[in-house]
Amino acid sequence: MAITYYMLQISPLLFFILIVCFCALFGGLSTVIFRRYFKLKILRSHNEVAGFFFIAIASFYALLLSFIVLVVWDQLNETTGNVSKEGSSAMSLYRDIKYYPDSTESKKMMKVYLDFVYNVVDDEFPKMEHMELSRKTPEAFNQVFYSMERIIPKNRKQVQLVGEMFHHLNELSVYRGLRMTSMETEISPPMWLPIILGALITICCALILDIELVRIHILLNSFLGAFIGMFLFTIILLDHPYSGSLGLKPKSYREIFTLEQWYLESTEKSVHK
Repeated sequence: MAITYYMLQISPLLFFILIVCFCALFGGLSTVIFRRYFKLKILRSHNEVAGFFFIAIASFYALLLSFIVLVVWDQLNETTGNVSKEGSSAMSLYRDIKYYPDSTESKKMMKVYLDFVYNVVDDEFPKMEHMELSRKTPEAFNQVFYSMERIIPKNRKQVQLVGEMFHHLNELSVYRGLRMTSMETEISPPMWLPIILGALITICCALILDIELVRIHILLNSFLGAFIGMFLFTIILLDHPYSGSLGLKPKSYREIFTLEQWYLESTEKSVHK
């Protein structure tokens, strides 16, 4: 499990403050140490060359960070879209089962289906938040298939309705599979090497710039470190779509329970009347 996962277990605001302050402090302290212990008079005569190389390296590093941010942002959008489509298919299947003409078959399927929905909400998503897989949910999902395969349509209309249910069930299976796969699309550990090394090289290049006022030099390098910290925060936050307080939640599955509760309440009221 990546160390970035543990970073997301704290509040996003606190994590943002910590990582930005750490990077800014690193940039500022490294400048103080460098200016105190390295008195290089040659720097001033080569300041234009050093500035050119700093701009070149900083530009390449900014390009690297931008590329990684775009990649993880695209993965997050794709994951969000698949989760939304999965929820839409789950909601459509719920309505297909709920309003199936044969009430006996409908109640049997609904019991199995709600058990699956319960496992998704209370077991699968919480485990995905901790980068783990659920054992109960796949079994419950298989029971939905098994229950639907046992339906015997009694007329042509029911045959069409069962075909529609299988269509939504297969869609649900596809998007659920994509959701499970997306849990493993985090940035691999070797990819963090150029990110961290690039940050160090960029700050080192900023150290050798000969700025006459020490305070201005410290302040500028602190800003540079803070900016790098903001990029790192964005990458880490987008890299784990199911973890942390901003992670994706099973909203559509929870809405199914809400609709079922409203249906039961309305049924009870009609009985009392």
